[in-house]
Amino acid sequence: MMNSWNGHLLTAVDVETTGTLAGWHEIIQIAAVPLDQHLDPLDNFFYINMQPEHPERISKEAERKHKIKLSDLEGCVTQERGADLFEEWFKGLDLMFNKRLLPMAHNWGFERSFLIHWLGEESFNEMWQGTPSDTIAVARFINDLCIWHARKHPFGYLNLGGLCDQFDIPLEDAHDALADCIATAKLYRSFIQYLGG
Repeated sequence: MMNSWNGHLLTAVDVETTGTLAGWHEIIQIAAVPLDQHLDPLDNFFYINMQPEHPERISKEAERKHKIKLSDLEGCVTQERGADLFEEWFKGLDLMFNKRLLPMAHNWGFERSFLIHWLGEESFNEMWQGTPSDTIAVARFINDLCIWHARKHPFGYLNLGGLCDQFDIPLEDAHDALADCIATAKLYRSFIQYLGG
């Protein structure tokens, strides 16, 4: 485990939702993938689909992006049961006292807002550590660094698919939460290698 993680478990996380407004829209798919010191996925990941409590609020744009239809969610767990399963999964990781999941995401602010609404703020704070590794922030930093040194910035588009394309990272099932988690971890490792020269 990297010393900079301070005993927390680096975990790639991605959610697919019924829209973009946390509290009004809901998580319908979530993946959380713990990573080893090489940023490779560990086997004990969490990945489920959930029924929305308010299916009438689903955004056509969200449905178009993730291609999850309401009919696909019939028979899936409820929002409340999903949160219980996530808490059970977290406890099953058997982390050391006061150690939590260290988030890695592509646009952590989006994931964070939905996770807080879904889990509740107290549970969220018990399970997630507050300092994320965000691949959008890293890409923007690299762009800014290049511009500062009067060099052309390397990243024109900061979406996950575009950045993965630049590093030849396959993303065959974009907007599937598990596929996006794995791609995000590979992208983060590629950034480290890029900055390492």
